[in-house]
Amino acid sequence: MKFEERLSAEEEEPALNLTPLMDIMFLLVIFFAVSTTFKVFPGISVDLPGAAAETIKEEPKSVTAILTAKGEIYLDGKPIEQEGLLEALRLRQKDAPVSLFILEADRTAQYGKVVALMDAAKQAGILRLAISTRREDDSVP
Repeated sequence: MKFEERLSAEEEEPALNLTPLMDIMFLLVIFFAVSTTFKVFPGISVDLPGAAAETIKEEPKSVTAILTAKGEIYLDGKPIEQEGLLEALRLRQKDAPVSLFILEADRTAQYGKVVALMDAAKQAGILRLAISTRREDDSVP
């Protein structure tokens, strides 16, 4: 058998073109950035009190209760009456155990309602409670 001899000067070195790979990666980043949902409750206005304490990261197994200045209660963005809150928390705890109760109460909300929300969470079996605040630097005077 006679093999042809290759000339190294005439040959091009094999190269990997990274441009299509970078295009696909960029498109994937854009896709995930656009399709990601954030836990934001539009239309619920709450003026959180200020605090200088450290921030607590929200956990996947958490439930957020919002108490507005008018006394309206929202559980994960859905309006709920105070009488039905305990039952809703118990059902939620039964379906998927909740490890953290996040309370976002307006600074002018009635103290009694804040305590009632915390008590409902405790009665439902949620052991950890976080009260949402705004950084002292960002607070409204």
